[in-house]
Amino acid sequence: MSDLKILTVKLIGACEQLYAERTLLESMMTGAKVPGWRAMFERMKNDPETRTHIHAQFQPLYDLVQREADADKALEELLRVLPKHGRMN
Repeated sequence: MSDLKILTVKLIGACEQLYAERTLLESMMTGAKVPGWRAMFERMKNDPETRTHIHAQFQPLYDLVQREADADKALEELLRVLPKHGRMN
């Protein structure tokens, strides 16, 4: 398998992990009957200050990828620094 395919598989795995975590959290919140959680989530998700804060946490990754001239190396570096579990910071 080529290096690019290996990196792509790793990226898909990271996306799958994020999807699984979000799906499980939604299931837990619904199952626990937390009142108004979905509306609160939407408000927070669309809050400009929250979005700015979250984007700031990812800005170093954007910078890292944009600095690298070789797309394969950029993807490899991105996958190297992405957390395997948990949060960005």
